[in-house]
Amino acid sequence: MALNGTDLRVAAGVWVPWVVLKQDQQGFLTATGVLIDLVNILAAKLNFTYTLVEAIDGEWGRLLPNGSTTGMIGMCQRQEVDMALGPFSITYVRSKIIDFSEPLYIDTVGIFLPRPRLERDLAGFTKPLAWKVWMVLLILLVVSMTLGALLNWLAFRWSLPNVGKAVGGHLFQPIWIWKALLVEPIEVPPKSLTGRVLLGSWLVAAGILGAAYQGVLTSLLAVPRVSVPVDSLRDLVNYGRIPWAIEQGTSLHQLFGDAESGVHKQISDGSFLVTSLFEERERMKEERFAIICDFFSMKKIMSDDYSNTGMCNYYIAKEVIWSTAMAFAFPKGSRLPVHFNKWIVMMKECGLVSRDLQQLTANATACMVPPGKEGGVTTLVLSFADLAGIFLLLAAGLTMGLSALLLEKLNCSVKADSPTSKSSDLAITTSR
Repeated sequence: MALNGTDLRVAAGVWVPWVVLKQDQQGFLTATGVLIDLVNILAAKLNFTYTLVEAIDGEWGRLLPNGSTTGMIGMCQRQEVDMALGPFSITYVRSKIIDFSEPLYIDTVGIFLPRPRLERDLAGFTKPLAWKVWMVLLILLVVSMTLGALLNWLAFRWSLPNVGKAVGGHLFQPIWIWKALLVEPIEVPPKSLTGRVLLGSWLVAAGILGAAYQGVLTSLLAVPRVSVPVDSLRDLVNYGRIPWAIEQGTSLHQLFGDAESGVHKQISDGSFLVTSLFEERERMKEERFAIICDFFSMKKIMSDDYSNTGMCNYYIAKEVIWSTAMAFAFPKGSRLPVHFNKWIVMMKECGLVSRDLQQLTANATACMVPPGKEGGVTTLVLSFADLAGIFLLLAAGLTMGLSALLLEKLNCSVKADSPTSKSSDLAITTSR
């Protein structure tokens, strides 16, 4: 047969579920996983045995500035092993120092982060209108009140005859604007033409704004939307509230580490290194940080977590950073890829690889939806926490009103106890 019982030295590193390494009681390295099953099939077809060798530095492989290479890629470059399992991303830098087999599958790279949650917002009742609308509304309110005061001053100064006929001797009362905005009844309408024009304008504007505000607020409260702050590398850098990590010794470590400018350089400068996504899956959920990694690992972690907890605790950002083919690695000029490629193509055509990938990530489908839509579109039963902002605003208004009442009461008491008021009362009594 092809390899005639040759014993191959095979470099391997832990990558759940591809390769899981263990040491038996005699100290020999054993392995299980999807890739080990494929290698066993290849070993039977090509008639070879293999001995596993673990990378000393625990890396997959990076080309250093001095020309040396780390990890399992370096072991292949130095011909310390006959092949390395990986699977490895096929990159131009790596292809110059090693050979690759036919790709096992195509994967993408993105951002994996804790799932955004619905947060209570005390200022939620202001969200139906943009801040620019609130600002314009405030400006118009101030301008209208100032205009009303100016009209009253001019009317008194010019002794206009219709001032006396107006309500309380005023052409326009500022309280009318507040009543229009709050949909309060106006018992006595303005009798002057100027007051009617101003009030009519505010009534029309208040009716339109009120209807729009009520409709949008109802939809926001009944079907809340979860804000997703990070969906790309640029978002990750600009947001500034989520730390991020890169898996050490991987092609991504090389990609970002070699960047000299742009967002990739910013990602490299602001990142910290982790061993693997699988080892950090619980810590990243608790400490709320992101990891840039491959799409299959993201779906695998998401699927396992949903199977164990019944919840969606992770989120995959929309941006695809890059796509890459994954393959075995061999020393440059090795004769082994020719024998391996024939059977790798046959296994791919039979669907062995894609079948295993789908089975291992089956439960991730439930979480591959926008945050807030995990259980479908459901209405929200509003609690006190959802309306806390409105109640706080009401409490502030009541406090201000009570304070004004106490001040007025105190002022009246001071006037009643003053010597001037007592002498006036005495004069009135004496005259009587």
